[in-house]
Amino acid sequence: MSGLKVGEQFPEGVAFQYIPHQEETADFKVCGIPIKYDTAKGKSLYQLKHHEKRKTFVANASRLTTEFKDKKVVIVSIPGAFTPTCSASHLPGYIEHKDELKAKGVDQVIFLAYNDPFVMSGWGKANNIKDDFIVFASDANAAFSTSIGWNHGERTARYAIVIDHGKVVYAEKETELQGLEVSGAEPVLKAL
Repeated sequence: MSGLKVGEQFPEGVAFQYIPHQEETADFKVCGIPIKYDTAKGKSLYQLKHHEKRKTFVANASRLTTEFKDKKVVIVSIPGAFTPTCSASHLPGYIEHKDELKAKGVDQVIFLAYNDPFVMSGWGKANNIKDDFIVFASDANAAFSTSIGWNHGERTARYAIVIDHGKVVYAEKETELQGLEVSGAEPVLKAL
């Protein structure tokens, strides 16, 4: 498959892993537990349980993943967390334009990379993200990105996909590895 096409339904069976932001895991030294973000099924209940014996926090939190068919979601794929372009330009653009994205009806922005969920969570914490509007998710082994042909070897490529209630309304991949011509916040906002 070569990318996703505008007008197509987002593929079923796609799941990422992420660590949801919680007050108990806000400290950079507290890892949290990765959960599955199932883009198709949604509404799956996940229990997060920690034990004091392990010197972590105590929490019994129920989380519901959400389904793409009920939201407008922007997936922003990057080659890797903590990399220069991603940290200096790509993510800051989305943070800066957060209110404008919400005004255009965006429910969530998912930053996606081949990194594991712990690294992705750490990148969110390092950028002081404290809510679930911007989620930092792992595309393990770049499986999803590879399935649509938008990878750079073992890494995820730099691209943006907008899904509006399950339907792809924008899907563009950068031609230059460090480019932000189609995947940055401003071009995505223009497309909305």
